[in-house]
Amino acid sequence: MDQKLEKLSLLKPLTEDKAKRLAKEAKLEHIWSSNALEGNSLTLEETSSIINDGITVGKSVKETLEAINLSQAYDYMLLLAEDKQELTETVIKKLNRLVMFNTAQPHELAGTYRKVKAWPKEYEEQPYVSPTAIADNMKQLINWSKKNKERLHPVIYAADLHQKFVSIHPFTDGNGRTARLLMNLALIQADYPVINISPTARQEYMETLAKSRKNGKVDIFEKFIAGYMIDKLS
Repeated sequence: MDQKLEKLSLLKPLTEDKAKRLAKEAKLEHIWSSNALEGNSLTLEETSSIINDGITVGKSVKETLEAINLSQAYDYMLLLAEDKQELTETVIKKLNRLVMFNTAQPHELAGTYRKVKAWPKEYEEQPYVSPTAIADNMKQLINWSKKNKERLHPVIYAADLHQKFVSIHPFTDGNGRTARLLMNLALIQADYPVINISPTARQEYMETLAKSRKNGKVDIFEKFIAGYMIDKLS
């Protein structure tokens, strides 16, 4: 990955127009793919109509709002990356609040830690962290981040951050989308490109996360994410 990134950096600098176009495409793909992983039926083209043209496309209000919400959360993530913002619970809560801003029921659930038990679909035998332990686990996650952000390879750190956050599953909803924003925040801050999980790989993605939680071997998920990065840099 480092070799591929170095080769790309040696290429001529992109023109401002091309850089803006690529950034716009990366954002659009992220919004579409991240929402699609959660069951949103909007196509890439429909998502573009909503985000880039402000045109509704005859889908449900909830799916339309999910695209708008994630667009705003993505923009906030980019601001965090530009400012080299340190990861905090406040940052994570705001990301989730933006992800769920118009769709959380009730509205107060956006950006607040869940108060009910939760588990991944089809993996009921692997419940997420108990509601009473979420606050402590999130503090541990922030401490882990401070200790390991500079120590680990950037892609490994980003994958581990995603995996550890999802294993806590601190919010009532929007955890997957928040996790993918956190992962890409870490990548951008380390000068790596945004990567997006293909909706067609959802089953593999979920199984890899489940195995990493069950066995405590995060290298399974690290390899999954590293594969996406290698493809992105190729």
